[in-house]
Amino acid sequence: MTNDGNSQMRTMTPQDLYKLQMASDAQISPDGTQVAYVRTWLDEEKNKYRSSLYLVPSSGGNEFRLTAAEAEDSHPRWSPDGRHLAFISNRSEKPQIYVLPLGGGEAWKLTDFEDGVTSFAWSPDGHTIACTSKTDPHGKPEASEADESDVVHITSIRYKANGVPGFLDGKRNQIWCVSFPTGDARQITDGDYDRTQPAWSPNGQEILFVSDQTEQRDYGRTNQIWSVHARGGEPRLIVGEESDTFSAPNVSPDGRTVAIRGHRDAVAGSSLNNKVWSVPVSGGEPELLSGTLDRSTDDSLAADFSGKASCGLTWLEDGSGVLTQVSDQGNVHVYRITTGGKTEPIITGTRRVLNYSVAAGKIAFAASTSTNPADVYVCNLDGSAEQKLTDINADALSGLSLSEPEEFRVKSQNKDGWDVHGWIMKPPHARDDAKYPMVLQIHGGPHGMYGNAFFHEFQTLAAAGYVVVYSNPRGSQGYGEEFCSCTRERWGESDMPDIMAVVDYAVQNAPVDENRMGVTGGSYGGFLTNWIVGHTDRFAAAITDRCVSNFVSMYGTSDIGFTFGEYEFGGTPWENRDTLVKYSPITYVENITTPLLIVHSEQDYRCPIEQAEQMFISLKKLGRTVEFVRFPNENHELSRSGQPKHRIQRIEYNLDWLDRYL
Repeated sequence: MTNDGNSQMRTMTPQDLYKLQMASDAQISPDGTQVAYVRTWLDEEKNKYRSSLYLVPSSGGNEFRLTAAEAEDSHPRWSPDGRHLAFISNRSEKPQIYVLPLGGGEAWKLTDFEDGVTSFAWSPDGHTIACTSKTDPHGKPEASEADESDVVHITSIRYKANGVPGFLDGKRNQIWCVSFPTGDARQITDGDYDRTQPAWSPNGQEILFVSDQTEQRDYGRTNQIWSVHARGGEPRLIVGEESDTFSAPNVSPDGRTVAIRGHRDAVAGSSLNNKVWSVPVSGGEPELLSGTLDRSTDDSLAADFSGKASCGLTWLEDGSGVLTQVSDQGNVHVYRITTGGKTEPIITGTRRVLNYSVAAGKIAFAASTSTNPADVYVCNLDGSAEQKLTDINADALSGLSLSEPEEFRVKSQNKDGWDVHGWIMKPPHARDDAKYPMVLQIHGGPHGMYGNAFFHEFQTLAAAGYVVVYSNPRGSQGYGEEFCSCTRERWGESDMPDIMAVVDYAVQNAPVDENRMGVTGGSYGGFLTNWIVGHTDRFAAAITDRCVSNFVSMYGTSDIGFTFGEYEFGGTPWENRDTLVKYSPITYVENITTPLLIVHSEQDYRCPIEQAEQMFISLKKLGRTVEFVRFPNENHELSRSGQPKHRIQRIEYNLDWLDRYL
């Protein structure tokens, strides 16, 4: 491969993260003429994220910046008459709902909740906004001397959650109705249950929501669909049993049917496909709409650079079906699912559709590719006449030589011979007569997937002279439920042969120096990195990020260990200890001779830092080459949404380690 014409172009650096911008949450106006979207960037000076709302004509043309506060403005939603745009902003510390008149004028704050707002939805008549905010189900106790104590008294099994500093405070999300434009708020649900994702019925009489009101709600695995009158009252159950996990309710235009997403085996969790169902608004048994579609109807793609917005289900305006995201072999597309059970791809391509919205016979959406962080597009309901509306990174990418991933498929080294899907990114200025060190990247989950979306870290590694190789081994979403769920009770044992087949392919088909290969991954990818270097010395360097090393201790220290771990390894430590020990990388620590860099966040409750500490202390005791980098005030999401300076420093530590040993 030669790139003589691009040899003078510069390549990606860690600091380029500050120059890139993310487009997300494209929301088309009710009349279909304009698209509002969120543009996000990293503020290097303040070490914070900033985001503003922009407006662009759906027919193409100049963009207009709607908000300019030093804040994070997000979740834009049009009023039904198209005259106002409501959004969530943290400009007054806690995230509150603000409203911007499109005819001119400044945005004003509509809500003033003590704990802020997490989501909202306009009523069909535009006179009310339903939103979620936390309240204390037991009310505020009278002040006493006990309030001065720093002792924490815990009674719930779920007392911490990744991304929430400290301990959970016992407050629950409830549904509130806020009058527009006065801001008068009334709470319409209460009790010791979380109520989220409010969705209005077309007549404005009911608000549907997601909640787990079972006795097992503290385990956080199940969810049912409920409804409450818009004036309040006793909620009624629409659909859901103790084993169900349903979400994203959306009522059909005729008000008779609600479309929902989920599956009926909450214990199996993310190893199963999320499917699309329908159920009468009056209640009853759910009917499967997505039929034989063997893909998950959501976004399962892992990347470090995308302004991802939650995207539910959207009814077509004539009520003939719904639109949904579908994760498929490294891509995220939009499918139409008709009420008759037919599934049809509408928005496809080698890319990740981040979110979409529908109005006036058009779809507006934001999408990312391997060489474009994200832009906003519009098309017809059948996917035709697609038009790109923005080019927000034109200046940042100008003069940059990026690596274009090359897809491949290779037979697994497992006896079943399944195909494994992967990608190779060569250094942008690679020469035909040279070989380069290789870095194998392993995604988390394990039930996520890599694919065709922008990855700043991968581009930076390729720019530094490494061949970057990544793949979707068994356990990944996007290739069918059997492929995704077959790693249960076999982590490392079933998936390492897939990974090694990918490595062999890269050695044979890319300019890879087999003596200079590294392996790295985060979360489950950190687990598999630990496992691999405990079972082979083929790699010259390794970096394990937010890793898992001991499934016995993780059961009681992770915020999901007592549910996720129990399913993945077939039981509790006292029921199935031998299995947990067998598949824990710490069991094989004596075999590790590969130089290992351990990177971990101190507030990671998903894979607690004690997992990293066990690996570090054991390897130091054994006299092996190991170093430990700890990031304070960061959680499991460091590489994706951590403090900007820490994201840069993490990549710099990784590059230093790879440069030393590769």
